[in-house]
Amino acid sequence: MRSRPTEGNLLVSIGIPFLNPGPYLDLAVRSVFAQTYLNWELILVDDGSTDGSYERAVAIQDPRVRVLRDGQNKGLPARLNEIVRLAKGELVARMDADDAMHPLRLEKQVGFLQANPELDGVTTGAYLIDAEDRPIALLPGRQPSAQEVLARGGFLHPSLLARKSWFEAHPYSLDYPRAEDRELFVRTFKTSRLHVLSEPLYFYRWFGVPRGKTLRIGYRSERKVMWKYGPNLVGWGPSLRLIALSFGKELLTWFLEWTHLEKGFQTRRAFQPLLEMDQREALRTLKVIRETCVPGWD
Repeated sequence: MRSRPTEGNLLVSIGIPFLNPGPYLDLAVRSVFAQTYLNWELILVDDGSTDGSYERAVAIQDPRVRVLRDGQNKGLPARLNEIVRLAKGELVARMDADDAMHPLRLEKQVGFLQANPELDGVTTGAYLIDAEDRPIALLPGRQPSAQEVLARGGFLHPSLLARKSWFEAHPYSLDYPRAEDRELFVRTFKTSRLHVLSEPLYFYRWFGVPRGKTLRIGYRSERKVMWKYGPNLVGWGPSLRLIALSFGKELLTWFLEWTHLEKGFQTRRAFQPLLEMDQREALRTLKVIRETCVPGWD
């Protein structure tokens, strides 16, 4: 049963910045049109694509969809702030261009926020899918501690749905490449109320651990976050231990790169194997998304 746009249904602005997502953009957009919650607008912001993704996006024929392009490559944090400024909705939903949303995502997140007006936002658990759309693992949703937020970010950033007023009060910093989400969650942890739904309402595409240089950029940014916010959030001792661990991980990337053993650095403890029942449900849902029509495409 789909929820019709009514006076009681808040408008959700779904923002997808994209840079050369290739064919993955199709699944992302179809998952928006598959939502049971219908009162949404979709803002697609091109960050300098050269793979035909922009042309694919502008072919969509639906008044709820806006596609923007300025010919520049500004980076993810700048585009996320731009989406907040452009959003007409009272709520803003994050999403990455190579991921997908469960059809119930908006309905359940919006319903939870409406039932809990003291909350600023809500994230979810997720199914992990590989490059071929195969479900490979489960990322459970659970409420993180301050230590977990500082160490790993704690919340699944692309599943975040929050009030526009919260995003406006807490814009993304441009000073932490590949750690802008961690910096946001750490900076706001003590003053914001974010809740995690345990259900996997998001399909997070997992290509494996990034290689060398990309990882090192992220480690350097995470240490900046830890130095700046860690002592006040968790104390000097835990902060220094996390900083030392980050240095160790960066050194490990150099070693693995030098010995050509990068493929051995591919695990992530937060992932759980999929039960057969969960795998069937994930495959069924992905089939529904792929078969969803998009005006102008189908």
